[in-house]
Amino acid sequence: MPESQFRKAIEQSSAVIAHCGEGTALLLEDFDKPYILVPRTSKFHEHVDNHQLEMADDLENQGVLIARSPADLAKFLKLITISRKALNFAEDKQLCDYLNDRYPSQDYAKLMLVCSSGGHFKGLQGLSQYWQTYSQRTWITFKTGTTATELTKEKAYWAHSPTNRNIPNLVRNLLLAIRLLRKERPALVLSTGAGVSVPFLVAAKYLCKSKIIFVESKTRIRDLSLSARLLRTLKALDLLIVRAEEIAHLYPEAVFIPMGSDHESVKFGLQDVQIASFHDTVLISTPKNIFNTEARKLKDDFRQLCEEEDSFRKIIIDMSKTNYIDSSGIGALVSCLKVIREMDSKSDKPEPTELVLWSVNVQVLAVLKMTNLDEIFHIEPATRTNRFPNQKNSRSPQSKSHRIATNFHRIYQALINIPVICAIAYVMYFFYPAIEIDPIVPVHPSVRSFPKRLMDIVGSLIGLSITALLFVPIAIAIKLESQGSILFKQKRAGLMSKPFGIWKFRSMVKNAAILKQKVTNEIADSMDGQSTNGDNGKFFKNNNDPRITKVGKFLRKTSFDEFPQFWNILTGDMSLIGTRPPTFGEVGLYELENEYTDEKMTEWSRLDVKPGLSGVWQVSGRSTVRSFEEVMIFDLTYKRNWSLRYDLWLIWRTIAVLFERNNGAV
Repeated sequence: MPESQFRKAIEQSSAVIAHCGEGTALLLEDFDKPYILVPRTSKFHEHVDNHQLEMADDLENQGVLIARSPADLAKFLKLITISRKALNFAEDKQLCDYLNDRYPSQDYAKLMLVCSSGGHFKGLQGLSQYWQTYSQRTWITFKTGTTATELTKEKAYWAHSPTNRNIPNLVRNLLLAIRLLRKERPALVLSTGAGVSVPFLVAAKYLCKSKIIFVESKTRIRDLSLSARLLRTLKALDLLIVRAEEIAHLYPEAVFIPMGSDHESVKFGLQDVQIASFHDTVLISTPKNIFNTEARKLKDDFRQLCEEEDSFRKIIIDMSKTNYIDSSGIGALVSCLKVIREMDSKSDKPEPTELVLWSVNVQVLAVLKMTNLDEIFHIEPATRTNRFPNQKNSRSPQSKSHRIATNFHRIYQALINIPVICAIAYVMYFFYPAIEIDPIVPVHPSVRSFPKRLMDIVGSLIGLSITALLFVPIAIAIKLESQGSILFKQKRAGLMSKPFGIWKFRSMVKNAAILKQKVTNEIADSMDGQSTNGDNGKFFKNNNDPRITKVGKFLRKTSFDEFPQFWNILTGDMSLIGTRPPTFGEVGLYELENEYTDEKMTEWSRLDVKPGLSGVWQVSGRSTVRSFEEVMIFDLTYKRNWSLRYDLWLIWRTIAVLFERNNGAV
């Protein structure tokens, strides 16, 4: 399409979505139209290289809206329909008063007004209270239907268009500037920007010694336009006026003139639209990280949304901006799923509400796959236009070790799905289970500690040797007293709620799971809470549980019932020292609202550490614990104070406790 037709199409539009080309970006600056740019990439075979990604990063820092995902386009469309006042180009009285005080017309004989068409022209018209005080004034702008009509009674000269990447027109405008300035010789030049103004302002400054005033566009809210930066570099400006306080902080010489309440709309960007609804679909955007505080907010926003409106067919959680997620973030997503299922059960919808995780990046997707949540949620991972990595971070001292870890992780991922050769991946996992987690995913330091893993391997081999000696007499005792299997396997939540099967010697009767509903849970959810029955608590324990056999009481008193867990340690699902591994029934009751420690950790935060055979809780008198809150404090104490020395001390204390007569075991 010829540029003239493109300009005409823009003038007739109410909003513009365009690819992130340099010429397109510069051209759209000439118009008072909301626009957003979409980087075209080689990843989706849209472009030969990723140059537009580089350009997008730079333009975004200048305040230009960039679409990184389909959700950004949806939010953009929602943003421009929000009922706030649009940019008002009526009289800008505050700026006019400032110009009248600083550059009064009686001190300057001639005034030249230089601008592009579109929004820049309208912006200059809004300063008529000032420039109309000059009897001798000249206009330089592009000739369009609007400018030709509005300037019929003004002395106007038409600049050559287009100027974007058009060298002949740039030269013609420079020659026109030299010719006109020799003729007019203005004492003062006022411009509202765009590329056409640069040759005229530079020529006026150095040929006529004119005073140069440059008023930055009202749409510039984060950084100066290219024209302003170029003029500033050439030292061609006597006065630079900006309309955003953020830009004024970047350039101390600039004068900040606020736009007033009529122009608040330009301060809003995509980040201000966290929830956007379209008919029967709603879109919720998540922040850069979903940790404790962000997880609480996501759940609260989601619940409030569902309570206010229950007619949505589809709810989209846009995760295009989210780089990292921890156990609390997983808890927030699970809570959202529970909320929507509760909402559906109370309504009479013919079909359940669809919940979609949109534009999930590789780090978050790796965590969801590790925890098997990718099988529960509908995930669309391949729609995100990524930013380039920060070059400063890539040169950090840790980058070499990170590259090595990343390479091993990629090798593991490549081998794990290949028949026969996958045995190599299993060996790699055995010695270093953290290899399944992408190195860029932030986890607790204990998870990636290789010395801790070596300690687990040695300790589990010693423990399994002892278990082998005890197995035959324990098996005979269990079989003689009650029917059922010798070993008991139960599904538990491991690191970041990753499911695994925990092994124990059976210490209860055969139908213990069915009888559990009739047993009182002596562990309350909080220190001042009440006991509950069955599965209604976040942690279950009863000192006089009738389901425990006589042999089982001995096994629990000596902790022999837990010796098969050395196998879980050897396979990498558990550690010698860690937090107590909860059941998924308990995890399902975890809440994000409760805060623990000064870091305001959630109940899900205890899953950031790999579960252990022993830990702070085990050596602190297990039978004396009477609330889940105490369990949380013990587990979070370990998480905060972890070190290899701390692990060794807890191992020593665990052995010592086992030989104490009153060891607190149940």
